[in-house]
Amino acid sequence: MRRQTLGIMLVLLIALLVPAMASASTIGYVDFEFLFYSHPEYDAKNADLQLAAEELYVEIEEEAAKLSTQEEIDELIAGYEWKFEQIEQQVRLDLVTFILEIIETVAAAHNIETVLPESSVIYGGVNLTAPVIEAMYGSYGISVPSAIRELLQ
Repeated sequence: MRRQTLGIMLVLLIALLVPAMASASTIGYVDFEFLFYSHPEYDAKNADLQLAAEELYVEIEEEAAKLSTQEEIDELIAGYEWKFEQIEQQVRLDLVTFILEIIETVAAAHNIETVLPESSVIYGGVNLTAPVIEAMYGSYGISVPSAIRELLQ
């Protein structure tokens, strides 16, 4: 009788612990900064941003030559700074949106319900950084560069 009671209690304990353990494993985390700077188009977007900055600088010089007061020049510069910030924000938004979509896809494939930034995790969770990197590069039909792959290990 004691064995049977012990067996039933063990089964009940397992039945109670399995859902708790399963829910604990549905939290993942990523190193978002690493993902951002490892994005396959990061260097190209950065180069485009640099080119835009250079073009805006040329425009500012041409416009400033036509102005006579420092106040007008300051207003011109402020307008171009705002224009550059808008371009920069759009580039960042494009990269971040893409990364978030990939994170969502990878998390779903791994049955992960919640993904946090790595800096928020103290203990546990599933590191999804490497699978997200693989998926990002895979979406472009290219393999992960060896330099990035080495940093993941």
